Amino acid sequence: MHWTKFPDALVLPLKTVCLALLDHPVPAQHAVRTGAKLLAVQTISHTTHHLRVLAEWMAHRGLTRLGELTDRHLDAYRTHVLTLDCPVIRKRQLLNTVVLVHAYRDLLPQPCRLATSAPWGGASGDNLVKVPRAPRVNKTPRIAAETMEALLAWSLRMLEDIGPDIADAWRTYQQLQQSSHPSQARFVGLPIRQRLAKFLADAAREGTALPGKRRPDGVLALDEQTLLRLMGLGFSYHRLSSARQREMVAESGLPLTESYALSSAINGTIDGRPWRDRPITPQELPDLVRFLTAAGFVIVCYLSGLRPGEALNLRRGCCDTDPETGELLLVGRRGKGQGRTPLVDAHLADDPWARPWVVVQPVHDAIALLEQLTPHPLIFPPAYGRPTLRTAQTHTRTTYYIAQDIGGFIDWINHNFVTADGGVPIPADPTKRLHVSRFRRTLAHFIVRRPRGLIAAALQYGHLATKVTLSYAGDADTGWMDDLVIERLEFVLEQVGQDRALLDEGEHVSGPATEEYKTRIAQSAAFAGRVVTGVRNSERLLTHADPNVHHGDGMTCVWTKETAACRKAKLAMGLPDNDAPDESECRSTCVNLVYTDRDIQQLRQRLHILTLHADDPLAPQPLRDRAAAQVATLSTTVERHEQASQQSPKEE
Repeated sequence: MHWTKFPDALVLPLKTVCLALLDHPVPAQHAVRTGAKLLAVQTISHTTHHLRVLAEWMAHRGLTRLGELTDRHLDAYRTHVLTLDCPVIRKRQLLNTVVLVHAYRDLLPQPCRLATSAPWGGASGDNLVKVPRAPRVNKTPRIAAETMEALLAWSLRMLEDIGPDIADAWRTYQQLQQSSHPSQARFVGLPIRQRLAKFLADAAREGTALPGKRRPDGVLALDEQTLLRLMGLGFSYHRLSSARQREMVAESGLPLTESYALSSAINGTIDGRPWRDRPITPQELPDLVRFLTAAGFVIVCYLSGLRPGEALNLRRGCCDTDPETGELLLVGRRGKGQGRTPLVDAHLADDPWARPWVVVQPVHDAIALLEQLTPHPLIFPPAYGRPTLRTAQTHTRTTYYIAQDIGGFIDWINHNFVTADGGVPIPADPTKRLHVSRFRRTLAHFIVRRPRGLIAAALQYGHLATKVTLSYAGDADTGWMDDLVIERLEFVLEQVGQDRALLDEGEHVSGPATEEYKTRIAQSAAFAGRVVTGVRNSERLLTHADPNVHHGDGMTCVWTKETAACRKAKLAMGLPDNDAPDESECRSTCVNLVYTDRDIQQLRQRLHILTLHADDPLAPQPLRDRAAAQVATLSTTVERHEQASQQSPKEE
């Protein structure tokens, strides 16, 4: 927020307004209209742009306090806004900002309260500009499956196979820059000329080339700065201090090389081969560190479901483990929603603003590696190495630059590696470039479309809500849950449409819940479409449209809570039950099961594999017996389905 651009007399009042927006949930009368709870930090940043227009208008008329704005002034300001040469949506935002400031009047000191009972008689900016408000739709495009899966796979490869070599080279580079590398101990206490003589003698004895760099005219010249670092001289030395020292280098007769290596060890492999055939040089190291950071961001942001700003603001030591459940946690600060408010019981956490996310092991591994790259408190500082104008103590890397880093990482992978068929490892997304806000939208789309994805999402965020409530006295990330509701609604409608189409084409269904399956699909398939303008509408529509049919691995569950065998098994073991099937506890005798032709095809493939295991003479006898028992069970299911299919009349 650049307050220097505001009129001086209005800086303090408007700072007070913005502080109230940051610290307090949206007042009820405004929340009912907009559906907002607690404004995102980025939203407040945008609000300052609208406030600046109001401030400049007030300053032009000699108004120095918000408390001076009466209904007459607001009518004049509305006329001013409506005559501006800007899009209608901008005019609406400018007027709605005034309404927002008034909504916070009870939380502001008297000089900051508008002198009106209701701006423009309670009308909203939509009505004032006389343009109907379009339904709010999430227009963020998802990343194509081929692109996202390849990007995540190569990010994990970067973390596991390539990253350790880059981190080791970066550690060596930092030690050389800070004169703390073991190889520099022999130069301690020597003047620069003696250091140079000793370095040249050692290089001649070991057959080592001197560091060089290419000049603009293409000539390879001595890299004096790197040479000085190798001799243990700090950042205050930029070049050799005398002509005699340059003569010593020339007289040594040592060759120059652009590829002066920091380390000769390349331990990482890709498909059984070293990921590169030459050591890492200082010239390419900054880019490699940037690519490693980009890969780490992809892993952390995508696999956790964090918003980009929440991921970028993670700090050193953010990894944690729940002492009761053993779940891996990522502790950070939410950027939006009720979870951004301080904890009611602040003693439950060292940081009252901290909120946890449940994550998987690669996220912890990525952060552990990123913490090796910088001593700064932020996991994603604005730059590595020497300090910049934007210090890492107060700023983090921006979403713009991290998106640039990800693009560079993809280009580097595609340039240096190829697939077995000669294609690029990470195909381009057909929609547009990869900006980081697309990760969260893509994850919500993919998670509910995976086998048992709906169940996994429900369990994952059920755990998270319980943990946050009991252990941290906070709230779950409701914004992420909203994304899941929308994606689940789309998925359910797609699945019902596919099931109905296959039934019409003659797909056979067998099992105890066959009639219930057909009834639910027929009832749900009658849905003809409806405009959805909010998440709550989506939830209500999902309740009516969802037939509660879950396609699993070789079977389909027509979920009925009271008769579910998996639920009874969990209750018998003293485990809590969920209102969703648990395939790990599925029983073949459950009356909720049906088998479609698609399921039987999967069972036939599994039968073939199990038969090979049962007949494997080298396998231990208990494993062979177990495979044989599974073959018998699955064969019975397949035979019953085929017999029922032959006996059932074919629809014309």
